[in-house]
Amino acid sequence: MNNPTLQTIADQAGVSRAAVSLALRNQPGISVETRDRIKKIAEEQGYRPNPMVSALMSHLKSLRPMTNVGSIPFVTDFPTRDGWREFPTVLRYYNGANQRAQQAGYHLEEMWLREPGMTSKKMRSILINRGVEGVLIAPLPLGRRHVSLDLSNFAAATMGFSLVRPKLHRAVHRHIESLRLVIHKLGHLGYRGIGFVVYETQDRRNDFNWSTAYAGYQISLPVKQRIPIYYIENGNSAIFAKWLKTWKPEVILTGNSMVIDMLKEAGLSVPGDVGVATLDHSAVDKGVAGIDQLPELVGAAAMDMIVAQINRNERGIPASPRQITTEGVWVPGKTLRKLLGARNTVEID
Repeated sequence: MNNPTLQTIADQAGVSRAAVSLALRNQPGISVETRDRIKKIAEEQGYRPNPMVSALMSHLKSLRPMTNVGSIPFVTDFPTRDGWREFPTVLRYYNGANQRAQQAGYHLEEMWLREPGMTSKKMRSILINRGVEGVLIAPLPLGRRHVSLDLSNFAAATMGFSLVRPKLHRAVHRHIESLRLVIHKLGHLGYRGIGFVVYETQDRRNDFNWSTAYAGYQISLPVKQRIPIYYIENGNSAIFAKWLKTWKPEVILTGNSMVIDMLKEAGLSVPGDVGVATLDHSAVDKGVAGIDQLPELVGAAAMDMIVAQINRNERGIPASPRQITTEGVWVPGKTLRKLLGARNTVEID
């Protein structure tokens, strides 16, 4: 059986060829009822896009200068409009997504879900009236939360693990691999007693990938050498000092630079008494050794997913969300030193 054409579907549905094209691309301009009826007819007739035509259109697009073909909202849900800018990693996500959007001919537009008078229904209406095709959901402020925004008409993606619902395609940093890399680097420097100090909320935002990888590392050690995670929320400076005295870590993994102040308060110098390595270089002061997650690559990957969906005419919540992971790089710093037995191939500064 020959693949039906748009005109064949239009004739059976009693609509124009243009209406069929809009329906199959989930574009505004026709009612939801008409769109669903056209899609059902297309499915019954066994309609499939012509791959040669799709390839030709993609090629023609690549030959045209990139002009602005529309906006892709960067939807935030922080308590304040610019609250997301206080998070260096999120800001770098945005910069990477914005650059990739411009390369694809789109404009990344900030939209705040908590704008006075704004509702999820109103925002959806605004997006449809503007002819928006794709939506990028920014990381949420408290992690492991959801947003109430109907995305059935849009190509969508998010960054990081903080958005639980709706379940979208997402781009994330490969946290587990980064922690393994840090432990590997610390081993080359001669460190053996590796502790982990982190906010539970920060670990939660990363879907507990950090603590999972650290637990796996701990299991590989003899029981007497294992050091339990210290969650900063669990106590004050006295409890932290007791943790240090009990477990005597040679180096501490962390997700922020607050640990350095905590160590100084406990009377310890960095890196003289205890080394420090970060798992998120965006969230620490310059000079701290650790992982730069390269969040710009995560933002660019999320935008790639949206543009790809638009080009494939895919809209709505995916039945099986995909996840793209990106890797970071090791950044030497002044918070580590070479211990006895360290290999000469490892840089510190």
